[in-house]
Amino acid sequence: MGTGSRQLSGRVVRDWPEDLLQSFDSHPKLTYCWAHWRDGKTWEEAGAIDFMMSRIRVSPTGVTDKCRTREDVMQRFDTLEQIWNASRQQGYLASQAQLEPDNFREVGGVLMHLGPGGEPVFSGAGCHRFAIAMLLDSPFPAQLGCVHISAIQVLQRLRSNS
Repeated sequence: MGTGSRQLSGRVVRDWPEDLLQSFDSHPKLTYCWAHWRDGKTWEEAGAIDFMMSRIRVSPTGVTDKCRTREDVMQRFDTLEQIWNASRQQGYLASQAQLEPDNFREVGGVLMHLGPGGEPVFSGAGCHRFAIAMLLDSPFPAQLGCVHISAIQVLQRLRSNS
């Protein structure tokens, strides 16, 4: 099961899976988001379009992030641009439930694990939204992923009704 797998949501573990730790700098989606929103490059210049098209080509279904064609990819990035603009205007990243009222527990949003001692660990799922929250330097809604047993006591502090 991959680190971004939502099947890990809410699973409590004693032995922390070391493959859950990953560098932000080597994550392609985070890298192209920063290049676009922070550094002002177009999605094309940032490598986002080529990345998505290469993922579509190697996908067994020919689909990645609900995209099949270049037009689908361009529309996806237009939607991300709208989320970025709305988030900048509001000063925070809207929850999935605010965007889609039937959404439950941030499904499709940022998936965060809680490691030993309670440190948050990005799962790799919800990359674009995570990049927006990081660039806005604001708290963000997240779906709970895998939780180390020592982190259970930290959960209440991380929860919020905002």
